[in-house]
Amino acid sequence: MNELTNRLARKHFDRGRTFELQDRLDDALQAYRQSVELGPDFVEPYFALGRLEATMGQCERALPAFERARAFGDDPEIAEWRGYALGRLRRYEEALAEYVLALSTGAPGVRLNAARMLLALGRWDEADTMLATAEEPEADALRAALPRYREFTPPSNAGRASGRDPMDDARAARYLAAATLVLGTLGDGGMTLAAPSYLLLSPRHCAVTLGRLLRLVRERRWRFDAVVGHGPAHGPAAQATAHLLEVPLVAQPSPGDSVLLVSAVVHGPEDAVALKKRLTGHAGKRMHFAFGFVPGPEPTTDEPEVVGHVGRCAVEWYRVEPWARMRAVGLAVGSEEPAFEVGPAFVDPNAARVTQTIIEACERQRTDAVAASILAWYVRHPGTRAFANEPVAEPDVRREP
Repeated sequence: MNELTNRLARKHFDRGRTFELQDRLDDALQAYRQSVELGPDFVEPYFALGRLEATMGQCERALPAFERARAFGDDPEIAEWRGYALGRLRRYEEALAEYVLALSTGAPGVRLNAARMLLALGRWDEADTMLATAEEPEADALRAALPRYREFTPPSNAGRASGRDPMDDARAARYLAAATLVLGTLGDGGMTLAAPSYLLLSPRHCAVTLGRLLRLVRERRWRFDAVVGHGPAHGPAAQATAHLLEVPLVAQPSPGDSVLLVSAVVHGPEDAVALKKRLTGHAGKRMHFAFGFVPGPEPTTDEPEVVGHVGRCAVEWYRVEPWARMRAVGLAVGSEEPAFEVGPAFVDPNAARVTQTIIEACERQRTDAVAASILAWYVRHPGTRAFANEPVAEPDVRREP
C-alpha cells in the first residue's frame, strides 16, 4: 500500500475516534468503515470498527473486522472483544475459546465472561472454578446462583429436546441471577425476554397479577399478619392486597408479625431498598411484592422477592416518569407513524376509589389459563428467595373428642 493511501486511512480512523468520543456513533462507524475500505496496513481501524459494531449490537458484522485485525498478530484484547461478539451470537464454545486466549491480559471481566460462557454450556464445575478466581462482585453472585443453574442441566445430548425448561426467558433470567419469583401479568404469561418497551398496568393487569399471588399464598400456605404499603402510588395496591388477603393494612407492624410489603411499581433495586427501610430491624418474617418492577442493569437480590411484570411500566393511577406520560399528538412529519409528546404527570388523589377499582377487577377475574403453568414452573425450580423465607402457616391440627 502506498504512503498516501495509508495516510488517508489514518485520517478517517482519527475522525472516527473523535466522533466516538463525542458519542456520534453512527458517524464514527462510517469513518471507521471508510478507513477499512482503503485496506490500511495497520491494525487500529479494523479493531475499532469491530469493537464499535459489536457495541452497537452488530455482532455478525463485527467478526470479519476482528479477523482482519488478528492478521496483524495475536492480541488478547482482540480475543476478548471477539469473545464478546460470539457470546452475543450464542456461539458459546467459540466465545469461551477467545476468552481463554484473553485471560493472560488480566483485564477486568475476562474471567467473569469466560465463566458465563461455561454456565451457558452447562459446565458447572468448570464455571465454579473460574468464578472462584474472578475478582468482580458479580462473580460471588453467580457462584451463589450455581445451585439454581444446575436445575436446568439437561440429560446428556438431549438439549432442548429433553423437554427441560429454557434458561433464556425473563423468568429464568431473574430466577437464576436474583432468585426472584416472577408472576407475570395480563398478556405476558410466556415471560419472554422480548417484553414490550413500556406497559401501562391497568386495574385488570393488577387483578391478574394479584390473583396469581393469592393462588400462590393458598398453595404454599403462606400466612401474613399484616400488609404494609403507603403513599399515592403504593397505598391503593397495598390496601387492595390486604383486603383480598383478609389481613390488616398497618403503618408499623408488631415486632413478630409476618409482613407482606406491597408496592405498585418499584424502580430498580435502590428503590426496593428504600421501600424496605420501613421494616428495618423488624424481627418477624417479611416479603416484598410489587405489581411491576423496572429492572436495573443486572438482576440482584435487593429487588422484591415476588414481582408481576418485569420491564418499564407504570400503574394507571400514578404516572410521573416520562415514559408513563407519553401521548400521541397526530402523525410525525413525513410519516404515517404517530408523533408523541410527554404530557403532564398524573396522580389520582382518590386512593379509596383506586383501591375499590382494583378489588372489583379482581372479583371479575374468573379464569387465568396461565397461572397453573407459572406456579408449576416454581415447583420445578424452588430456589426462590420467597420460598427460602416463606411465612408458612402452622398445620390446622384438630383434637379428637
